Amino acid sequence: MMDLSRLPTIYIPEIKDEHIATYGDVSNDFNPLHFDQKAAKQAGFSDRIAHGMMTMGISTKLISPWLSSNCFIKEYESSFHHPLFIGDSLQINGEIVELSCSFARISFKGINQRRQIVISGKILVLRTFKR
Repeated sequence: MMDLSRLPTIYIPEIKDEHIATYGDVSNDFNPLHFDQKAAKQAGFSDRIAHGMMTMGISTKLISPWLSSNCFIKEYESSFHHPLFIGDSLQINGEIVELSCSFARISFKGINQRRQIVISGKILVLRTFKR
């Protein structure tokens, strides 16, 4: 885990209806904000929005190469700044803020094609040592 010196850039060229439908099915989240344009507009959005938890899940791809039987996510914290709409792109970049043989602290930001920050956060990955 800890020999990785930098994090990959995660890029989704377009959030599609299929992403929303699949995530709705696996999460059982059928909130009309994600599926009904009229409901989204009534709530003050210009269009349907992606699930926040889906966006969070995509961000964990930053650290997926590190996860193994002896590495795990200890803490995950995120904030949403702008909605992610169907049709938007999403680019997530991370930075290793602190690194030791037993943990890594990571900060990340996800931006859309308008260069708006959609999500930001911190992840703490711990490594356990087998005896």
